[in-house]
Amino acid sequence: MITEVTIGRVKYFPEQLPDSAVPTIAASSEASPIILDLRQFPPLLVRLSEVAVDRDDVVNEVEMRFKVDNTTLNVLAGSMFDGLQNNFSLLARSRIFYNLFNKGAASKDDFKTFFSLWVIKPTVAHKLRLGIPLTPEEQKLNRDLGISDTVEKGLLPLPLPLQLQREYQVLQEETHGFQVTVPTVGVVVATLHPANGQFLVLTKISADPGDLAANNIRVTIDRDHVSDYVEFPTWALGIDAATALGKEISCFIPALTELRIKLKATAEKVINIRFTVRKCASTNILRARWGLASKDELPGDVYDKVMAGVL
Repeated sequence: MITEVTIGRVKYFPEQLPDSAVPTIAASSEASPIILDLRQFPPLLVRLSEVAVDRDDVVNEVEMRFKVDNTTLNVLAGSMFDGLQNNFSLLARSRIFYNLFNKGAASKDDFKTFFSLWVIKPTVAHKLRLGIPLTPEEQKLNRDLGISDTVEKGLLPLPLPLQLQREYQVLQEETHGFQVTVPTVGVVVATLHPANGQFLVLTKISADPGDLAANNIRVTIDRDHVSDYVEFPTWALGIDAATALGKEISCFIPALTELRIKLKATAEKVINIRFTVRKCASTNILRARWGLASKDELPGDVYDKVMAGVL
């Protein structure tokens, strides 16, 4: 489950965190605990995306309930793709909420959903577009670089896919696949380290759900020196291996020193898992964005332009 603690561990902005849930939803009730409810993340931005859910199209009794800052959105699960990502991209400045509501007279057992959450550190361009007040230093950057004029033209801030394409120099992309016996104490599937001058980015992951939801097969990701950075149940992908391995949860998790993929279970099972990793070149733009180099250590106006969102 993604919590404010998870958000506090984000280091290499922007990051896309995967999550899923398999709640039993009581009659005339919302799922408990709440699937996602974040409020203590400003000044960061978060964007909820690629939300998948069981269709429930026979009785149409389940609603997807969203709260984005002060806006509420209720969506009938019975009209969604069945267990596939739907077109959601919900940007929040102060609160993001997602839960499932069962308006029927009987409980919904092991109701599946998965999604991803982007965590973004806003640049001056983002703040101007969204009407967020600038600090005195940011106001100076705005004046010196003419950012507001470019924002008003609609050229900034860059759309996230374009930003990632421009800033991340992908040297190689690999998909890894394993079959492992997962004991109740868990198992390390793979540990990867980047070469000198490079870093890794985990972008996709999928795994077998086991035989029952009660097997509680979970994927856990360690990043650099953070253990159990994110963890989610694989049953949300499907009730059998063929269904679950036909899908993937999107993520975007950079690792500078180490990336470790683990599996955990309540009952020992043999599980297939795959994940995709990009090997990327380290650049001054990312060193500036991630706080790995000071302004004086970088050439020219690289630091200022990265903070402003124009580079």
